[in-house]
Amino acid sequence: MQLKTLTLLGLASAANAQTLADILAENAATLSSLTTFLQSEQVIYDLFANAQDVTILAPSNEALARLNTTPLANELLADPNYLTAFIAYHVLNGTYYTSNLTSSPTQFVPTILDIAAYSNVTGGQRLEVQSSDGGVSFLSGDGDLSTVQSANFNYSGGTIHIIDNYLTIPAPLPTALLEQNLTALVGAVTQAGLVETLTNARDITLFAPNNQAFDAIGNVVGGWTIEQLTSILGYHAIVGQTIYSDQIVDGATAATLQGGDITLRVEDGGVFVNSARVVKADVLCANGVIHVIDGVLNPANPDVQPDPEASTQAPAFSGATTTGGVPFTSGITIPSTPTAVPAPTAGPGGGSGGNGGGGDTPVEGGAAAQSAALGMAALFGTAMLLAQL
Repeated sequence: MQLKTLTLLGLASAANAQTLADILAENAATLSSLTTFLQSEQVIYDLFANAQDVTILAPSNEALARLNTTPLANELLADPNYLTAFIAYHVLNGTYYTSNLTSSPTQFVPTILDIAAYSNVTGGQRLEVQSSDGGVSFLSGDGDLSTVQSANFNYSGGTIHIIDNYLTIPAPLPTALLEQNLTALVGAVTQAGLVETLTNARDITLFAPNNQAFDAIGNVVGGWTIEQLTSILGYHAIVGQTIYSDQIVDGATAATLQGGDITLRVEDGGVFVNSARVVKADVLCANGVIHVIDGVLNPANPDVQPDPEASTQAPAFSGATTTGGVPFTSGITIPSTPTAVPAPTAGPGGGSGGNGGGGDTPVEGGAAAQSAALGMAALFGTAMLLAQL
C-alpha cells in the first residue's frame, strides 16, 4: 500500500490551497508535538505533505503527552514497524469532512492501515465513527474513544481533524476476545485447534458467545467431541465478509465457516443471530469484527426464533442447563490491563477549523487504496528512523 503520491497534487488542489506546513503552523498551540515529530522525520513529513485524498486524524499535544505515559509508547519505540502501522491508522482512506462523518449516527471508515502484520481487512483497517449533536468521535481498538476537538482544516492533500486521544490499533482476534473477558470462547477455540484458522482468516465476522452463554449449556458441552466442538464454533464465524452493525439488515442470511447459514434479525430495537441477542456490537480486531452474543448458536437448530421481550434468550440446545461453572476456562487468563486511556475531553466535534467548508464534497476513497504501496514502502525502507520518536 502507499500514501497518495505527488502526481495527483496539481489535479486535487487549487492554486492557492494551504499546505500541510501552513496548517501545522497555524495550529502550533495544539499540534506542536506532532509537528516536531514530523519535522524530525523528513520521509514521513514528505509523505504526509504530498499525500492526496486523505484525512489526517491529528492527536493533540495532550493526547501525545498521555501516550508517552503508557506502555504503548515503549512498544512503539521498540518496534519501528509497529510505529509505522500506528501512524497509518491515523490516516483515513479518503477525504472525510464533518458533513461526511455526521451523515449517519454510526459508520465504519477505512484507514490506510493495510500492513499484514497488523491488519487483515480488505481496503484497510476500520475505525468506528459515532456522530451525536454534530460532534464526532472515533472508536478504535478495545473501544478506546477519541473525540474531534476541531475539524475541517483543509489543505492541498485533503483535510485534518484534531483529536483529543490517540487511536489504538485493533488487537489480534484472541487478544481482542480476552479484552472482552470471553475466556470460555478462547478456551473452546483453543481446545478445538481453531486459533490459527480464525486469527489468520481475512475479513472475519465472529459472533462470540459470552461466558454466561457457555455456562447456560454447561451440561451439554461436556459430551461434545472435538469434531462437534469444531463444527459448532465454525458456525459462529463468517470468513471473507466483515459485517458491521450498520450493515445488518433484518432477515439477511450469511454462510458460515461451518457451512450452514445463520439468520440476522432486527426486532424491537434488538439485533439477533438466529435466537441469540447481540449484547455488544462492533468490537474491532486485526482481521475483522466481533459481535458478542448471549447464546451459543446450534447449527442443528438454525430456525429457532428469538424472544425480543426476554432479557436472556433460552439456549438453542435442547435440555441444556448450567452446571454452576463456566466451561473451557481452565488455564485461560485475562492479560494484565494496560494503562487505561482517560476519557477524552468534550470538544466541539463538528466545528470547522481555519479553512472550514468542503462539507458537501463527496468522499473520494478509491484512489487512496490504489496508490498506497509506494509511500509505505518508502516508509518501511527508512523504518529505523522512526525509533527516534
